[in-house]
Amino acid sequence: MEEEIKVLILKDVQLDAELMEYEMRREGLKFLSKRVETEKDFIRELDEFKPDVILADHSLPHFDGISALEIAKKSSSHTPFIFVSGKIGHELAVNMRKKGATDYVFKNNLIKLVPAIKRALTERDELEELMSSRNQLQEALKDKEVLIKEIHHRVKNNFMMISNLLELQSYYIKDKVDFDLFRDSKRRADSMALIHEKLYQSTDLKRIEFGEYIQDLTTDIFDTYNISPDQIKLIINVEDIMLNINTGIPLGLIINELLTNSLKYAFPDDRNGIITIIFSKTDDKFTLIIKDDGIGFPQSFDLKNTESLGLELVNNLTRQIDGVVELDYVDGTEFRITFEELKYKGNI
Repeated sequence: MEEEIKVLILKDVQLDAELMEYEMRREGLKFLSKRVETEKDFIRELDEFKPDVILADHSLPHFDGISALEIAKKSSSHTPFIFVSGKIGHELAVNMRKKGATDYVFKNNLIKLVPAIKRALTERDELEELMSSRNQLQEALKDKEVLIKEIHHRVKNNFMMISNLLELQSYYIKDKVDFDLFRDSKRRADSMALIHEKLYQSTDLKRIEFGEYIQDLTTDIFDTYNISPDQIKLIINVEDIMLNINTGIPLGLIINELLTNSLKYAFPDDRNGIITIIFSKTDDKFTLIIKDDGIGFPQSFDLKNTESLGLELVNNLTRQIDGVVELDYVDGTEFRITFEELKYKGNI
């Protein structure tokens, strides 16, 4: 090795230390060494001398190598610690390795000392390089997380801007049908904005707690349509399920369409009723149920051939998540959608 290294020798016998130094010089190792034999001196030199490698005896009159190893690992965890002793057996040597010692060399076989030192310093350098790379990777990951959060935040703001523009434009619309179309479009933008808001707040950044999303989305929809809980009761039974954005956005739009449809058509003439939303998971299968006890659909209604934009959107979105939608209109209306979560396809 070309660079001079600092060697701290924990030995109580001067001759033993000199033999180790002789062997290192004989092998052409450039070094500066210091010998200590007490705990006080050992701790001081760890701080002041800052050794590149520590060579320690297993036992000394007033100190021991195991205690020195524990101290060294706390103050300088990456500094190689090599036991050099004649009293240490193979079994004890292996145990020392388990406790954190880098290597061990028997005092009667010092020819192995310099190779052990070189190997230990190489491992230290590789470890430090690995730690540096990991720290750089962690910093890059933090920067990426900040960027993704900012993207979700901006996307949410863009959807909210679209929603606000639709709301402002609706003030100029006199026709009720056109007004409802604008309000429906606004709700769709709001449902997607809420997804990105949840992703922005989530520690996962790719997945959201969908049960919480359903709670917030349905509350917003009821507020938009100014529905009194005394008129229409909402029952929500949802599990704590994490969904990724590929599944969450289509499913959020489906909930928006079906809940809005119930509020608009299931309870005419201000009649009272109940809407129930259930979201659960069994094995890899998810089930979303939205049902009401309203007037229901006529017997001739065909969900697969509907002229309703909202229900056609439900069909398309269900196919998008590779799901199946079933309609039961006995005693009201029940939509049951079953699907498996789509794999996340984000590239960010």
